[in-house]
Amino acid sequence: MTRLVLDELLDPSEVRVVVDRAADGSVARARLALSDLPRVEPVLLGRPVARIPALVERLCGLCPAAHHLAGVRALEALGGAAPLPAQATAVRRLLHHASAVQAHAARAATLGRDPADVAALARFAADALAAAGMPSHFPATAVPGGVRVTVPAPVREALLAAVPDAVAAARRIALGALADAPDPAAAPLAFTGADVALVDADGRPDLLGTHLRAVAADGTVLHHAQPAARLTAVLAEQHPGAAAPRPYLRMLGPDAGRYRVGPVAQLGVGPLRTPQAADLQDSWARGPRAAAPARAIMAVAAVEAVAEVLSDGAVCAPPEPVAVTLTGLPAGASGVGWVDGPRGLLVHRYVTGDDDVLHAATILTPTAQNEPWLADLLHAAAQGDGTQGDGTKDSTQDGTVGPLERAVREADPCLPCTAAPLGAMRLTLTGAPDTPEGR
Repeated sequence: MTRLVLDELLDPSEVRVVVDRAADGSVARARLALSDLPRVEPVLLGRPVARIPALVERLCGLCPAAHHLAGVRALEALGGAAPLPAQATAVRRLLHHASAVQAHAARAATLGRDPADVAALARFAADALAAAGMPSHFPATAVPGGVRVTVPAPVREALLAAVPDAVAAARRIALGALADAPDPAAAPLAFTGADVALVDADGRPDLLGTHLRAVAADGTVLHHAQPAARLTAVLAEQHPGAAAPRPYLRMLGPDAGRYRVGPVAQLGVGPLRTPQAADLQDSWARGPRAAAPARAIMAVAAVEAVAEVLSDGAVCAPPEPVAVTLTGLPAGASGVGWVDGPRGLLVHRYVTGDDDVLHAATILTPTAQNEPWLADLLHAAAQGDGTQGDGTKDSTQDGTVGPLERAVREADPCLPCTAAPLGAMRLTLTGAPDTPEGR
């Protein structure tokens, strides 16, 4: 008999920020304590490759659809899948963009947007996710080479009828976020690293794109369209296996090659393709380029993408997966799958061992890639926070949103704390000796 002892309560609104100080008491640096976000690759290692799809379906409770699709894409790259049937591509796009709408609607709720608009958007996302094979919290949509589900014609028609209201609600939320963007003088700290996001064949942002684009802070295109098979030639980790691996663009090196992912990067790498989101993107680009309106605009783009998928009609065809071989794979074979989730680029890379088991895995999360950006934001916020000395401080005791909480919300790490209402995030400041995650 197995005996489980539960002896610790965790506050989902808590987040720890480590502030290191110089001898004179000034802030030397600040960073998020990523030890609360352990790497999940060990869950997969040593498992038969053929069983990985069932594991990645429930690998993450915050971005389950993104992990599900990135994992299946990696397996397809490993098993040499032919191009997917149009029906499978359509259903996956429906799932992925609906999950982005759902995530961005939740963020809009924390910012106090009109509850009716937030509810309309969340309801539309839930209905679309259910149609795409995700009626509960976790998806069971994709299999290597295809999908398990098809969308009944009446469900498709009902979703199409709901599109105008969903677009209108998303647009009102985005316009409100743009109006509330900070003044240029109080704008978020300019990031000197690159923006990285997935794009389509025309180089336009695409959450389920097949190629990666990187644009420097001055607008220089560093990588126009790199395929997933080129991952290790494009990105490298400064501290492989660490909670904060410090990934970087290999062409620029560990220091100059820092980059960020997520809605700000998605809007920064190129013009959006869908018309209403593209119009909002123009307004965003003329302002302080803050993250909250970027998330709201990407919600508009995602609703428009859902409408495109439904209009095509391929989602209603019977599923016919193409063959993917996940047995008899040579030891050392590797496969990369990626998607651009609501928090940014998510990468799964698998390497086979003997007897068709998974020998190595690398899962690069948006939070790991945004850690240097968040550290810059926290450093600037800590300098202006008035906090003196090490120890513990709840910066929201007075019920207001402090600069540190604003910094965390700007980068939107994969932690439950970002779902807390404004001013309710429990920030704990600590001083700590140097650790690999903070180097």
